[in-house]
Amino acid sequence: MNILIFEWGTYTHNDMINVFERLGHKCNVVRKHSFRDINEDEEFVEGFTQVLKDGAYDFVYSTNYFPLVAKCCNKTGHKYISWSYDAPLNVPNIENTLGLPCNYVFMYDREQYGKYKDRGFDNVYHLPLAVDTKRLDKIKLSEEDRHRYGSQISFVGNLYKSEMLNIRSIIDEYNMGYIDALMAVQSKLYGYYIIDELLDDAIIDSINEVIHDKSVKHRMEKSISESALEDKPVLKVSREALSYAMAAQITREERILILKLLSNHYRVKLFSRDNCELLEKVEHMGAVDYDTEMVKVFKASDINLNICLKCIRTGIPLRALDIMGSGGFLLSNYQEELAESFADGEEVVMYSGIEDMYEKVGYYLKNDRLRMDIAARGYAKVSRNFRYENRIKFMMDTAGI
Repeated sequence: MNILIFEWGTYTHNDMINVFERLGHKCNVVRKHSFRDINEDEEFVEGFTQVLKDGAYDFVYSTNYFPLVAKCCNKTGHKYISWSYDAPLNVPNIENTLGLPCNYVFMYDREQYGKYKDRGFDNVYHLPLAVDTKRLDKIKLSEEDRHRYGSQISFVGNLYKSEMLNIRSIIDEYNMGYIDALMAVQSKLYGYYIIDELLDDAIIDSINEVIHDKSVKHRMEKSISESALEDKPVLKVSREALSYAMAAQITREERILILKLLSNHYRVKLFSRDNCELLEKVEHMGAVDYDTEMVKVFKASDINLNICLKCIRTGIPLRALDIMGSGGFLLSNYQEELAESFADGEEVVMYSGIEDMYEKVGYYLKNDRLRMDIAARGYAKVSRNFRYENRIKFMMDTAGI
């Protein structure tokens, strides 16, 4: 097969290319790392469409779904396969293009997939992520690597920067109280995301009404004419944007709390572009390269944490599979699909709250043999059941390729 791949700077790009080629396919890559508007870019559409016309491609692939790629494929008659490792998908007005007949859209989070399926999109599919253990097995640890990357506890990931501070400045006290209460409840829940259900139209409309009134009042105080008021759009908050901001804020606070708590008693390393002044006892190591360094962290650390973004409903995030695929010990918050695919306490260890997490860290740090046995069984499971080769075959079969 001759495959055109759209690449925007994804972690899994090299793994996908390697496995496609391992299966005997030929890949050509078109790269673009940013759009001013993910739904409108005439220059990109013209150029990408021409590439499709000039080459004899059997289908187009991208990690995550891109409306502009779908528009081009729909125009030229090519099938477009996308596979998401983000949840939720950050695609404004996705419903405008998602149903195009060229699309085969695969999502790793079953709850997210079900949301679009229930809306009538029959070209969306649930497909858990994968790991290339063949590549990871080739990366060995030197003594220098063990010193740099090793720790009792490690976390690889962002601390998140939420928009809640900006949102808080424009929302009235009553609605902010409701939002704070929602966030407080959600922070204690593992395996269930209630925010989307409880941010109903009435709340969003009430928030936007207050924002509108504040905006108009501000403009009037600046002596702006009525005609100017009509010409300038008034800021609005969408349900999706507010939900994500709340989830990011909860996740930030949880990650900081966990890292601070553990660092008071154990050696903890944070591998991230982000830092926080509250984490004075955490060793901040900076970001690591996905392909060459991250696996060394997972191999060298006694315990690798997975602390999911709160709005990931059920799916197994890429970090969790990479940890197990590297042969590392995974301690994760409860995720429904993780619990379905892996035996808790035998192939992975999950926690249901901060206290449970803290107790399990202490227990498994004292039991090296048990911890290593669990890591070995987790590695064996992902090696068998979470292979890129199987996932690619499923996507191509589904698309009739």
